[in-house]
Amino acid sequence: MAALLAVMLMAAAPVFAQPPGSNAGLPPSATATGLAAQKLTAEIGSALMAEMKYTDVDLLSFLVNTECLEAEFNSFAAFGVGMHPKLFGLDSPSPMGGKKANLSWDIQLWSEEVARDEIGHVRILHEALGADAPFCPQLDIDGGFQQLFNDALGTTNVEWDPYKDDVHFVLSTFALEEIGATGDKGVTGLVAINGNGTVVDLVGGLAQSAGYQAAADRYILWTHRNDTLPEFGKTVNEVMEELTSYRQALTGDVQIDQGLTYRGGINVVPTDGNGVTLSRTPQQVDWGVNGRINTPDPLSPPSSIPSELIAMANAPYTIVSSYKDVEDPFAPSPPGNVSASSSP
Repeated sequence: MAALLAVMLMAAAPVFAQPPGSNAGLPPSATATGLAAQKLTAEIGSALMAEMKYTDVDLLSFLVNTECLEAEFNSFAAFGVGMHPKLFGLDSPSPMGGKKANLSWDIQLWSEEVARDEIGHVRILHEALGADAPFCPQLDIDGGFQQLFNDALGTTNVEWDPYKDDVHFVLSTFALEEIGATGDKGVTGLVAINGNGTVVDLVGGLAQSAGYQAAADRYILWTHRNDTLPEFGKTVNEVMEELTSYRQALTGDVQIDQGLTYRGGINVVPTDGNGVTLSRTPQQVDWGVNGRINTPDPLSPPSSIPSELIAMANAPYTIVSSYKDVEDPFAPSPPGNVSASSSP
């Protein structure tokens, strides 16, 4: 196995992240971060748990809300019907909106896979919570998407149809999925403080599933990046940039959202400067209805955290053109340091 791995590594062609050809052999990040993003997440999580004392029931109940919205929308888009009534909640108010999306064959298959996964997420959360599980809140699926895109684009009453075609569907499901991926990862750190290994594995699995889905959505949108959305007269890439800026403004001081491109190249997997995915706390997720955690509130780091740690955690990739530009890839350097030979 070791010999086979060595052969595979020698035979593999260089893989460049963003932008293509900017860097002859080094990873995009050559700046030592000192685990800044991870330390910052841990500091924020510890402060939040000390103040709020969230139980696993609180945290899993919060996730039921997010997964209900994702599952119900994707079920309608893929199959033309919502979840099984027992999963949605027999006593829950019926969702507003929802219909079969007009999709190409390939995206239809993708929508079905996502819908099955999301419905599974709702089911397993109910299984974990048992009698404590909340059912789905009131959902205004269509109106919610229209409000989101109007708010993000700075428009009023522009009609947004998430079922119109491949691009409208993928943009809409992506708008939910990436928030879910980072939110699930943030909750993973919080349930880890409580120490139930089964719950940690469950929430970590939800985060990874959502991350896979969001990355696939990003790649699909990348292939349509220059398509114009007639509602706004902007390209897919431009709409993604505005959606990213809007969500970041709701999030607070810690940089979490990233656009579809970075320095002219593809950005399928949004990460920190060392390629590690990012986290949101429940307060940084702009939904949450049933259960104890039901008030979104952009959360800034506690004042006790040094500003240098925040700056380093927010530092972007450092782009270098060759090994000669970096004396030691493990040596500390200023946050966001970019070599002079790099092109923006």
